[in-house]
Amino acid sequence: MKRHLTRSILALLLIPTLALAGCDSGAQPAAPTATTGLISTPTTTLITEGALPIPTSDGTLGPITGPTIGSADPLSSPVTLPTPGENAPTPTNVIATGTGDAITALQTLEQLKPKAIAWQKDARIGLLSNIRPGQQKNLLGTTLGDPNVNESTPGGKGRNWTLVAFSPSTNGAVAISADGTQVDLVKEGVVTEEALARFNAPHLSSLNLDTLTSSQLVDSDALFANAKMGEQAKSQTTSIALLAPDGLGLGPLPTPSPQGDSPQLAYEAFSTNPRVQTFIFFDAHTGSIILDSSAP
Repeated sequence: MKRHLTRSILALLLIPTLALAGCDSGAQPAAPTATTGLISTPTTTLITEGALPIPTSDGTLGPITGPTIGSADPLSSPVTLPTPGENAPTPTNVIATGTGDAITALQTLEQLKPKAIAWQKDARIGLLSNIRPGQQKNLLGTTLGDPNVNESTPGGKGRNWTLVAFSPSTNGAVAISADGTQVDLVKEGVVTEEALARFNAPHLSSLNLDTLTSSQLVDSDALFANAKMGEQAKSQTTSIALLAPDGLGLGPLPTPSPQGDSPQLAYEAFSTNPRVQTFIFFDAHTGSIILDSSAP
């Protein structure tokens, strides 16, 4: 367990992987939608890999360390900024916002499960995250919390949750949004064979949507009521996502107990504000905290 805990804390505190990417309104630079091991085609970005620079106490941008979801690069490998110049790309802030009803993660999962199973009977959940309209193709290629892609979920509720599902039988991947959008991620060329192979693993069969029972999971709004969420629960920039850590290349997460198994389905609470460098992982079945970056 200590080995997994050390590996996860190193990766997650320094990157932060799947979390903590974002920007303040105004002077902060737009967040990247950078290429990682899950993505084969880069989009316009300030940073050539998937992590955002971490602001330091004097307001300057600190060092960037490590890849994002699914990268084949070693954990904590250095990431370099491009040299500024006349040809440097200019990022574009995405300001579109979801317009649907604000509902919880599991309420959305029950709505989107039939669509994913209709797509492929063996569809497996990879990620359920609240995103901005039109950002399905970029969802796997950036850190969770990128304000150009993700929206916050105050109280654990979002307006455009998007389910990323994988099919082992077809090597397929699809993003299905609450707003009705459905994108074939393989046809769009934004998922690598490595990522698809991970979700083909037999030990991830518990992620099959046709057998996944939402009533056996803790909902996102209940996690916001957890006292250990502290100030994060009150912040309008806090968001939460349901994810499969092993399939996304983040696992295995620490085990809840020395005799326990690493959770195959977890929630991550994170911030879209780059000045808030904390995040929490919860076991999706029990709601117990399995990794808290703010804990001593």
